[in-house]
Amino acid sequence: MLSNKSLFNNFWKEKFIDTNLIEKLSQKKEIPQIFSRLLITRGIYEDNMEQFLNPNISYDLPDPFKLKDMKKGVERCLNALINNEKIGIIADYDVDGSTSASILFKFLKIYTPNITYKIPNRLSEGYGPNNRLMSEMLKEDVKLLFTLDCGTSSLNTIDHPDYKDIDVIVIDHHLSEYKLPKVNSIINPNRFDEDNNYKDLAAVGVTFLFLMALRKEIREARSFSHIDEPNLLSFLDLVAIGTICDIVAIKNYNRSIVKKGLELIIQRRNKSITSIIDNSKINSKPTSRDIGFIIGPQINAASRIDDSSLASKLFISNDVNEIDIISKKLFLINEKRKLIETNVFEEAIKQVEQQKNNKFYVVYKSNWHNGVLGIVASKIVTLYNKPTFIISFNNNNNGVGSGRSIENIDMGNLVLELKNNNLIKEGGGHKMAVGIKIDLNQIDEFKKFLNNKFSSFNDIIFDKTIKYDSQLSVNQINNELLTMIEQMEPFGKGNEEPLFLIKDIIIEKIKVLKNKHILIFFKNDLGNSLKGIFFNSYNTTLGDHISKYNQYKFEFLCSIKRNNFENNNIPQIQIIDAKLKN
Repeated sequence: MLSNKSLFNNFWKEKFIDTNLIEKLSQKKEIPQIFSRLLITRGIYEDNMEQFLNPNISYDLPDPFKLKDMKKGVERCLNALINNEKIGIIADYDVDGSTSASILFKFLKIYTPNITYKIPNRLSEGYGPNNRLMSEMLKEDVKLLFTLDCGTSSLNTIDHPDYKDIDVIVIDHHLSEYKLPKVNSIINPNRFDEDNNYKDLAAVGVTFLFLMALRKEIREARSFSHIDEPNLLSFLDLVAIGTICDIVAIKNYNRSIVKKGLELIIQRRNKSITSIIDNSKINSKPTSRDIGFIIGPQINAASRIDDSSLASKLFISNDVNEIDIISKKLFLINEKRKLIETNVFEEAIKQVEQQKNNKFYVVYKSNWHNGVLGIVASKIVTLYNKPTFIISFNNNNNGVGSGRSIENIDMGNLVLELKNNNLIKEGGGHKMAVGIKIDLNQIDEFKKFLNNKFSSFNDIIFDKTIKYDSQLSVNQINNELLTMIEQMEPFGKGNEEPLFLIKDIIIEKIKVLKNKHILIFFKNDLGNSLKGIFFNSYNTTLGDHISKYNQYKFEFLCSIKRNNFENNNIPQIQIIDAKLKN
């Protein structure tokens, strides 16, 4: 049975696991039952436990040549290198695209100086190859073009007759339609006719496999025996960053990539990555969470509100001064992005408050910054668990919008229906995220259509349920548990950080940090002092209740982390939600 709603309006539910399986793994591997439970909830059993806890990049990487068109693409690239043909790269502007561009460029640059790259402008051109970029490649006499993290759906662009003199190799991971562009190669584990187990690879992972295959062909061809071949493992820090930030499943081969990549990041091998980390004042060993929530947004910020090519320039550069300038610029751009986002979010929330009883939200205004619409829509969905469209209209009443959805509501299909009924000008995306173009005079019919659609949805699907791993007592918050949790890193999609329910915390005092965060102080039964942090909670419903801790007793949902600010050996809870105890 689900319990009552939390102070953040969520239901909580413990993940169900067969206790016999917990006992079996615990006994066979001689591990504590709590560790056994955490592993089994992630699909880790006796046969794959060793691979999960100690992934080995040498054994876990897929065979590149199992992907369609890999052999063909590698052979074409080798010929281009041997014949000194001009090679071009068009990459997406996000983290996955930028890291893909950097590792391919760095590898090819070892064998040829005859290479160029271009990034589309996110705000004025949007995603993927376009006629401007293709025409520039043609004028620069590019004979072989790579499209990275894009191109699979670029029908009538990359294969347009005007560009017939350019051979194109698509390296991508996005779902394909049943019709593919007619180009030299489309290397994509998610193309409709693929049959493989590599579908969770980010584009940078597919690009890395291409480099593995290309290096093998170069070795066998012996055409560049005078050149020291690159150590591909040295690229894994960039591959890890692209993989984490594209929110693909951190399982199997991706887990091996990210684990090894984080080791390289900690060793500070890459000047560009190290520069971003230092600017961000990350004072402990960087984790996958740091990459996803601190590093990734800085890399993405440039394309959202500034120059889309900055991230690729940073990762490709070997010039220390240039790296320092670009990384500092990215940091400042991201700070500006946060201010813009906060302003748009606050204005959007005022509109949401007037639609509280709706099953979906549509918020819009003139001249909101297009680069932050998707982030704001995601924040609203996180808060209220209702599908949200946010639209910005220009002075000509032409609107650009982003939509974000929840489980069980396919927004991609919804947008297709809107498009087919001429209720929007353009639109596309997938189940959870879409982009649209709409004129102001269409907005009333747009909302009417959504009203009709959503009226059939049962209210229960808008209830948000957080699943936690296990209930703990305060006496179980110790270094032994912390060590178990850290063995399970890196965390991410498919291997989420463990969540625990703790019912017996008695708050002794609290402290407000920076007018934003609340720190709670409590003790276990042995009298040992412990702390809990609740970020961005001050002046929220939950924060207001915690500030009156003498009046209430709480149940907390939390993760358990090492306290990096004070004593590294003391675990600390990080609160994500709370309930009032009866």
